[in-house]
Amino acid sequence: MLKRPTSRRKSGSQEVNPNLVPMLDALVTLVAFLLFSSAFLSIVVIDTPAPVLAPAEEQIEKMKEKPLQLTVHIRPETIFITDWSGSRETHTIPSLPDLKTGEKRYDYERFHQTLVEIKRRYPKETKIIFKPDGGVSYEVLVALMDAARRFEKTDSVLYKKNDQGIDEPETKLFSEVIFGNIMS
Repeated sequence: MLKRPTSRRKSGSQEVNPNLVPMLDALVTLVAFLLFSSAFLSIVVIDTPAPVLAPAEEQIEKMKEKPLQLTVHIRPETIFITDWSGSRETHTIPSLPDLKTGEKRYDYERFHQTLVEIKRRYPKETKIIFKPDGGVSYEVLVALMDAARRFEKTDSVLYKKNDQGIDEPETKLFSEVIFGNIMS
């Protein structure tokens, strides 16, 4: 004897209504958490443009002015500061031994004072080129950029003329930081 088919097959498909309340609750909580945590996130960007080729006319005009093109070679043991030709500015700042750990560390204060002296001789210069070696850490680069970008309160004041011809104190040391060896 054949058995009678079950009623499940005849009833067709049953609709299932999932409960969306727990999923929406989790989604709202996640969005609120992300919005709340983004308020505490601060991102600081130091604009460092890549070197670009200038048109021929601009290059000729700049060659007449003979810019300083101050370059900072950052090596593990020393910081070497020079201009493009090496004839006007040449400074070597050796690393200092740390008294606590005995490891070498960069002399940021001497680096800053050297740049202040150079700025006094070349007040119109605003660019500085960093060429770090591969082993130089990110923290060292940021500290050197901070030392090179602005005057400290303890530095003597350097004045510049504004558009109206009035002397005002200079606040920026070398504000345009360029990385010269980004491909290496």
